[in-house]
Amino acid sequence: MELLGLALAIPAVVVANVCYVLLVRFGFHRFPKLRRWLLWPSYLVLGGAIIEIALVAAIGALRARTLIGPTFLAVHLVVFLLGAPSLANALVLSRHGFWAKRWYLAVVMCCAFGLFLVFFQVSVGEALDGVL
Repeated sequence: MELLGLALAIPAVVVANVCYVLLVRFGFHRFPKLRRWLLWPSYLVLGGAIIEIALVAAIGALRARTLIGPTFLAVHLVVFLLGAPSLANALVLSRHGFWAKRWYLAVVMCCAFGLFLVFFQVSVGEALDGVL
């Protein structure tokens, strides 16, 4: 059953990331005030992702949950759900404009990060709840 879920998740992640990067590039990019409101939370989510990935890599998901408590699962789910959109916001809405002009490369990076987060979620879920 898990294999079916992963088989369905991969195209869903790709389609969702392509649509969101296009929305950010051709929709949100036009509104400078909205840019500020989207960038700072995105940086927080990406910082949380880096910390969580490093923590799970260093001590494992079970020990991380034991160390942090129930907050770990909440932070993990926020990172899982908002990680790839936050990366799209950070890349495309930045002031440098490199990624805004090359939004198709941002799509590739966001899809790769989104797929990584799906497999990371499966790994953390199996460590915390066991194989279902």
